[in-house]
Formats: sequence, structure tokens, C-alpha cells
Amino acid sequence: MGRNNVNMLSGSVTKGLISMILPIMISNVMQSIFSAIDMTVLKIYSSDLAVGAVGACSNLISLSTALLIGISLGANMIVARRLGAGDKTRAEKAAVTAIKTALIGGLILMGIGVLLAETFLRWTNCHESLLPQAVTYLRLYFCAVPMLMVYNFCASVLRATGDTKRPMYFLLLNGVIKVILNFLFVARLDMDVASVAVATIIASLVSCSLSCITLFKLQNVMPMHFFRTRFDTREFREIIRIGIPAGVQAGMLAFANVAITATANSFGADATTGVSIANQFESILYQITAAPGVAVAPFVSQNIGAGNIPRVKKTILCGVLITTISTATLGALSAIFSGQLAGIMSTSPAIIGYAKQKMIITSIPYFIAGINELMSGVLRSIGKPIVPTVTSLLFICLLRFAWVYAIFPLYPNLGFLYLVWPIGWFLSVITQLIVYLHRIKKLQLQAS
Repeated sequence: MGRNNVNMLSGSVTKGLISMILPIMISNVMQSIFSAIDMTVLKIYSSDLAVGAVGACSNLISLSTALLIGISLGANMIVARRLGAGDKTRAEKAAVTAIKTALIGGLILMGIGVLLAETFLRWTNCHESLLPQAVTYLRLYFCAVPMLMVYNFCASVLRATGDTKRPMYFLLLNGVIKVILNFLFVARLDMDVASVAVATIIASLVSCSLSCITLFKLQNVMPMHFFRTRFDTREFREIIRIGIPAGVQAGMLAFANVAITATANSFGADATTGVSIANQFESILYQITAAPGVAVAPFVSQNIGAGNIPRVKKTILCGVLITTISTATLGALSAIFSGQLAGIMSTSPAIIGYAKQKMIITSIPYFIAGINELMSGVLRSIGKPIVPTVTSLLFICLLRFAWVYAIFPLYPNLGFLYLVWPIGWFLSVITQLIVYLHRIKKLQLQAS
């Protein structure tokens, strides 16, 4: 086991989990902060119109990102399970198959995004004043998707081996490059929204290249031969069996948020910009919330592969406690300082007011979303990948559409609109806990 790899099969569960969670949490948060910096640089050196144009793309970008990250979880869990069972040959086949899948899928997503960028933005009721710059930004952003997808799959495979540090380093380097280029393009060369998208492309190429090089040097953990190892249809089916439901689940969440955003956009350009700012900070909170679930999944998968059910249960309990404490604390801070945070990206009282309203209502109960994310990862790891997708479909996606089109018209107030978030999270968590308790009891009986 290398110095960057956590031993998930023995030793302290709490120490091991924290060692994995912290790098994931840091990299996720920094990624969101760097995205927020895009809007902050535009606010300082360009205009609120440019900020709104980039913000108008945020949910569509979240949708595509959620799909590719969700599917990459399939690679994470399958590779972890193979390593837990001591089968390095199948682990290599799964890893190489996953990366080839990422490259092909990324190119397909890029083509769709470039061709249909304006159509997608019109579906979200993007304000006409923001549309031209938003279309430019979105088309250029999608050119980075193949590199982002390969990076995420490589990072998932590295995390499956217990290495969460190097994916973090590559993402931090990505962010630093992006910020430097943002200031160079916008502040020095007086470029506009296109510049922050170009910076994303260049930075993504760097992180993608470094993650690939690192992965193919993992000879001490498992051999990696990209060209000699054939695409394995059996491993592909296993990856897709877990990854597609995870990707669909994440995509549904983002798609449901697009419907909410479209409703908020109908309140005018100030509302669009204010909600976009709130979404940037909520994205940071989400990345903190999601980190324990990402770390717990390979931990559980490796121990399922090794048949160690007591360690699986201990891992899940530790993950729930870490998620609750970290997210409840940061959610409260986000609500308390919502006005000051929104003021970083805008000086308009109206825009700040819209951002503050959403941040207060959704941040305080956000720890419930964290438990929901963690249990989704757990259920996928223990052989129930469809359940999180179904609960998301029922209690988050369909509930939000029902709320927007049937309930919200009765009380057309944005504050009331945002209440659908905590209600959906709570219902989803309860359902997933019931399924988990039944499944873990069955696994215990099988192991005894």
C-alpha cells in the first residue's frame, strides 16, 4: 500500500475515513470556490450582466457535471470491490474500461452541449439580456467536458485504491491555473465571459493529464496497461449497473433544480442573478456534504468484497456522524452570513436580497441532504443501486415539479418555493434508511 493510499480493510475506521474525507472535501470546496471566483472576477472587472450570464449556466453545468460524476461512481465501487476481494486483474480491467468509457462519453456530451446550448438556456427561461453571453460561455464550457470526464473517472479509480490526496492536488492546481488565467484574461486583456470558459478548458487539460499519468503508474497497487488491456464488456456492465442509476439520480437532482431556477427566473434579471449567487454558495455547501458519501462508498465496497460486514456498519455510522456535524455547522454559518457572502459578488441590494433569502431557507437543514447523499452511496455499495434513484425520482425530482406547477401557484412567493428542498430530503432519507436496515440484515445472515 503506497503512502498516499488509505488501508480500508484494517485499522481505525474513523481515522481512515477522515483521511479520505478531508482531501475530497477540500478539493470539492476549492472547486466550487474557484467557480465562484469566475463570477467575482467578472463582477469586479466586467458587469452584473456578465455575472448573470455565467450564473444562468450554473444549473445546466451542474446537470452535466452531476451525470458524469454519478456514472464515475460505478467505476469507483467496482474497482474497490475487486481490490477488496484481492483480484487485481479484474480491477485493472474495470479501471481501463472505465477510462475508455469516460473518453467516449465526454466527446458525446461535448457535441450535445455545443449544438444545443441556446436551446437548453431557453428552456430555463434565461433572460434575453443575459442570453448571448450565456450561450457563448456554455458552448465553450462544454468543450472542456471530455477532459473533465476523464479526470473524474481517473480520480474515482484512484480513490477506490484509497488515494484521495493526489486527485485533490490535481484539482487544486486546476483551480490555481483557472484563477490566474481569469485575472489575466479579464483584468489585463479586458476579455469577457468567454475568457473564464477558456480558462476552464486549459486548466481541465492539465488536471486530466496529471490524473492519467498518475493512474498508469500505480504498479504497486494494480497493473495498468491502457492500450494492451481490452475494453471488458462484463466490467462495463457492472460499472454501468451502478453508475447509470447514480448518474441519473444526480442528473434528476440537477434537472429538478433547473425547473426551480426557471420559476425563479420569471421574477426578473435581479432574481436570476441573486439565485445564481446563492447557488454558488450552496454548491460549496453541497460539496462539503457530498464528501463523506464519496469516501464511504469505496470503504464499504472494499469491505463488502472482503466479507467484513461489522466493519461496513461501523463505517456507515462514522460517516453519518461526520456528515451531520460538519454540514449542520457550516449550514448555520452560511445562513448567518448570507448577506455578507452575497455581497462579495454583487453590490445591488435587490440581488443580495434574492440571494440571501434562498441561502437562509436551504442552508440550515442542509445536513439532511448530507445524510441523503451518504445513504445513496451506501445503498449503491451494498447492492441496491436502483433505490437511491427511485427515492430521488419520487421525493426530489417529481416532488419539485409538483411543487412548482401545482402547489407554488397557490402561494407564489420565492420563500415558499424553496421549502421543497428540506421536505424532499427528509422523505428520501427515511425511505433509504428502511431499505438499508433490511439489506444489511440480509448481508449479515449471508456472511454468518
